[in-house]
Amino acid sequence: MGEVTTFCSLWKLAFKTRASIYLTDHDDIIVHDGDPYHPQSAADGTLTDSRAGLSVDSGGIKTSLTLPNISVQDIRGGILDGAELSEFRHDWQRGETDLIARGRIGEVSFSGDEISVEWLGQASRLDQSTGRVFSRQCDASFGDMRCGLNAASFPDGTLCSRSFAACRDQFSNTVNFRGFPFLLGDDVLQAGVGESDIRDGSSRFNSDKIYE
Repeated sequence: MGEVTTFCSLWKLAFKTRASIYLTDHDDIIVHDGDPYHPQSAADGTLTDSRAGLSVDSGGIKTSLTLPNISVQDIRGGILDGAELSEFRHDWQRGETDLIARGRIGEVSFSGDEISVEWLGQASRLDQSTGRVFSRQCDASFGDMRCGLNAASFPDGTLCSRSFAACRDQFSNTVNFRGFPFLLGDDVLQAGVGESDIRDGSSRFNSDKIYE
């Protein structure tokens, strides 16, 4: 007869604007740090992928759509967005609990009556862009507040290439262009000096040229 395991998994779903949810794959309530982790039918923690350095740790939990104090409509409506998921390994015989991993909620997928919740480790925040990106193309979305245009004023299917030329010639909206059309590219920086070029140390930028 094989050895009976005394370990189970605990999961804590922490929200910014509402009370946390505590789940376990054990068949009885587990109390950890004063919080009761309730049995969740069919709960299954996927393999936690922890890597050295700054690689993104990841993991997840697959369980039924029935979560305490949260409706199916809430889940499908994105209530899990921005939540934090912590995973613990608990020895119910010794009463010892170890934190396995913690991260923010990533992708949420549905399959019948089940839900799969992915979490991404803290290193994943380094992959997020903050601030603006210097690019010749506009970084606004067509018709949003930064663009300033009303997309409904144009025929269905109208697209913007996000170039300065399109903003100028197609939409007459250069005042709201959110790119850097005169940014020198690698082609200019790596180009050699031609025989006819003026070599007086001044800017190589041609003010008469608008980058397409």
